Amino acid sequence: MEQNIENQGKKRVLTMDVLLSKELEYMLKTGEYREGMRLPSERQLAEHFGVQRGTIRSALQILLDKGIVISRERSGYFVAPRRIDFNLNAYDSRKAVIEQMGKSSYVKLLTFEKVYVSEKMAAKTALVEDSQVYRIMRLRFANGSPMALERTHIRCDLAPGLSEEDVHNKSIYAALKRKYNIYIARSEEKVTAVYANGLESELLNVSRSRPLMRYEGLVYDRRNRLIEYFDDIILKEKVQFISDEVSGSGKKKHMVR
Repeated sequence: MEQNIENQGKKRVLTMDVLLSKELEYMLKTGEYREGMRLPSERQLAEHFGVQRGTIRSALQILLDKGIVISRERSGYFVAPRRIDFNLNAYDSRKAVIEQMGKSSYVKLLTFEKVYVSEKMAAKTALVEDSQVYRIMRLRFANGSPMALERTHIRCDLAPGLSEEDVHNKSIYAALKRKYNIYIARSEEKVTAVYANGLESELLNVSRSRPLMRYEGLVYDRRNRLIEYFDDIILKEKVQFISDEVSGSGKKKHMVR
């Protein structure tokens, strides 16, 4: 009985702004609001719910933090574009995932060059120092606007003759499979929070020091050979990472790049 009373006390910590944020979120998901539509003003919402404008403002801030709405100076609040779900455990094409949501997708090749593995990269990835990798940098777009700066490194010894034509707005993994019989099997990856530097802010069209997501990892083939090291910078308002249960084999699957 004492534990039930304690739990009931914990449930009462919900404040009016939190409750309103949940009601507004439900309204946006079940009503006729679509991506990009303007919400009623703070005054109109306050009158509708019978609360102070400060409470509405606080509730909207919760939705801003969750990425459900966006704010435009002197214009008000708008329904945020739906974020793209990237499953960390699924072997799905990014292009296919984006297009399944009704959005267009393409990648622009920025650089394609051979470089030597530095001491720092070798320590981070277990790639052999001074061995060569293809350094490929591409800018991915969704619905015509930049979504991610993709930076990948592919071992040259396993893919001799890989060319710009193989990776320009095409799946890199499809090229590896077709030309070199390399089948991607698993990956080790992580997502961290970072801030945009000068190059990233320019390419992604955001302000410098804007919070972003860094998605990096190592990719292995069926023979357990390290094939790729990737280090992507992604707009957090465009993408959210989800993770299903690990497959029966116990191995994580990696997205087709």
